[in-house]
Amino acid sequence: MKNFRFYRFFKAFMIIGFLTMVCFFAFASEDRHVFASNLFLRILADLYVVFQFPAHTFLFGFLGAHLWLYFFGLVFNSIFYAFIIELGISLEATHREKKRKQEIQS
Repeated sequence: MKNFRFYRFFKAFMIIGFLTMVCFFAFASEDRHVFASNLFLRILADLYVVFQFPAHTFLFGFLGAHLWLYFFGLVFNSIFYAFIIELGISLEATHREKKRKQEIQS
């Protein structure tokens, strides 16, 4: 956690939030048959299930009760995925620093 950067976390959150929004609109338009169905739209609609994973999979009965809770769950999922990505990047950077230091000392 030494190399955890809030700016990278925020960028990851914004990118994942944008992808969640795009996939949500693709899922809604696919569900309501707003646009002609094509492969790209179906792929985006199917990816929406991935962005729903932690909160909506386990707490759908609670989060599906109110619209604002549903969107709060999507924001929570985006924050969760951004944290996982930033944690992976920071752990990798820490591992590389330790490896570099060991090579210099050897």
